Amino acid sequence: MFTALFAALLAGSTSTTYLEVPPSGGGMISGKITYDGKPPAPAKLSISMDRRYCGASRDDDTWLIGPDQGVKNVVVYLSDIKSGKKMSAAQNLTLNQAGCRYVPRITVVGQGATIEIKSSDPVLHNVHSYREGTTLFNVAVPPAQNFQISKKLDKTGGIKLKCDVHNFMRAAIFVASNPYFAITGEDGSYEIAEVPPGTYTVNTWHELAGPVSEQVTVPAGGVVAWNHKLR
Repeated sequence: MFTALFAALLAGSTSTTYLEVPPSGGGMISGKITYDGKPPAPAKLSISMDRRYCGASRDDDTWLIGPDQGVKNVVVYLSDIKSGKKMSAAQNLTLNQAGCRYVPRITVVGQGATIEIKSSDPVLHNVHSYREGTTLFNVAVPPAQNFQISKKLDKTGGIKLKCDVHNFMRAAIFVASNPYFAITGEDGSYEIAEVPPGTYTVNTWHELAGPVSEQVTVPAGGVVAWNHKLR
């Protein structure tokens, strides 16, 4: 523990510094994220370019809402926790383009992670990334075997990806500063485990919905329910 603390002090004090200290008496935050109101009708996207490889159409998967209003692919995370369990987010991510889809569709990586961009498709793609409407990087990925580009993700938060060549291609990456996060499942449910006792800010991030932020108090060994609605 002393070694980790000393290393953190040498690195300087920042809001994203996180110390890996095995939690004692950890609790859990769990719940469900649902859609507030009538869900938008699923959109059918028509494809006009490279249909041989991309297909003729596909369903828009930005909003994935179940029959009971549960929203899939919402990142739920703690923003102000300073220490706890070992960092679990990946530090290396391979983003492929296969069948005119980004693979994976959504993922969480740790702050400072390296993303390797490649393509399995025999057509031109590009990866145009945004954070809050500002371009982070925009790289072309030619239809060449073994062509690969590396980018480092230093800033925390949600990143949207799109292909300017094929505007129906979408993906998302969330860069986390700590391991206390979850991605909601098919029914909108999630769990964040081994949370040290204390009061923390729970947040949501989704490609289209506005963010939600609220404080919760986690008792030692207890379970706190945190449910919210998005629009």
